[in-house]
Amino acid sequence: MEKLYIEATKQTPEINFDGNKGSFKISGKSYPENVNIFYKQVFNYIDEYKKTPVSKTKLEFNWLYYNTATNKMIMRIIMFLIEANSDFEIAWYYNEGFEMIMEKGKEIEDILGISIDIKQV
Repeated sequence: MEKLYIEATKQTPEINFDGNKGSFKISGKSYPENVNIFYKQVFNYIDEYKKTPVSKTKLEFNWLYYNTATNKMIMRIIMFLIEANSDFEIAWYYNEGFEMIMEKGKEIEDILGISIDIKQV
């Protein structure tokens, strides 16, 4: 499986997915004009990964900022990857002074009833 890499812009995050290693990283800011269009590649990649997942899947988020529409995409990404693999972990990183991002991670954890490793970097 080829990697999926999308360079960050002012409005979109860096996407760095390596299905062969079960590594899925998203970082930066996310407030694209149309989240469905931007994240379509992400969901297509995850759909392919779900066909032959590796034994352990790790999803890492390192947010500076994201909007409400992206929040919905985050939850969908998590749910899609949970379907792919039972040995699944999520790391949620936030920078000092960005406690709102920490709170959003806890909120997603509560809504989805999952465990997220939330860390300040």
